[in-house]
Amino acid sequence: MYCSNCGTILEKEDKFCAGCGTPIKTRHNEPAALTPYAKSGAAPETAGKDSPPPEFGVPLEELELFIGKRAGAYFQKWREDHRWNWPAFLFGGFWLLYRGMYLYWLIYLIVCSLIINIVGSLVFPGYQVSFSMVITMLALQLAIKIGFAVAANSIYLHHARRKIKALSYRYPNDRETRELKIIQAGETSLYIPIALALLPFLLALVYGLFTYLHTYQQIQQVIDSEIQESRYP
Repeated sequence: MYCSNCGTILEKEDKFCAGCGTPIKTRHNEPAALTPYAKSGAAPETAGKDSPPPEFGVPLEELELFIGKRAGAYFQKWREDHRWNWPAFLFGGFWLLYRGMYLYWLIYLIVCSLIINIVGSLVFPGYQVSFSMVITMLALQLAIKIGFAVAANSIYLHHARRKIKALSYRYPNDRETRELKIIQAGETSLYIPIALALLPFLLALVYGLFTYLHTYQQIQQVIDSEIQESRYP
């Protein structure tokens, strides 16, 4: 039996946890394989009597599998509480898409839109375009990018822990499958960010072609009508 708060092994006669002092509540029909991992964060194969809680809330080797080549750099940032993230500052939501953090990307868009619209409606009622409005909006966007860059490392750690824990609960006794799924969940991709970055240009190109064809048809109709009038005055 394990403590529901810290994962310390308990004896049958214990009424309080020796590790954290939490009162013991008797559990029935709890799967033995899930309990140590769910409470201590260590993998079922490696959880033991004296295993300390994981450094980042999940097993280090699984977190390394999730992050990939940049694992060492992120470990150092989290250990030193280094909050600044240059890619997040430079690319904003595209960095979230690159890391496969689609839910966070959606939240990022919603929050940015709300902040810009609320500040714009309060400071510039009616959205009258002026030089001061342009400067204010640019300064606001810069502030949002700075705030996001400061929070990006913590957001990424939260995302990684959430994914790893979900896969650990799903595959508690199948280490090989679990590790494969963790690697797949942490894979990065440039295709989606590039596609979204090019989307405005593609839309502009399609709109330009449509406008050109429409204008061409109008000009052709005018020319045809003039030709007919010249033939049949």
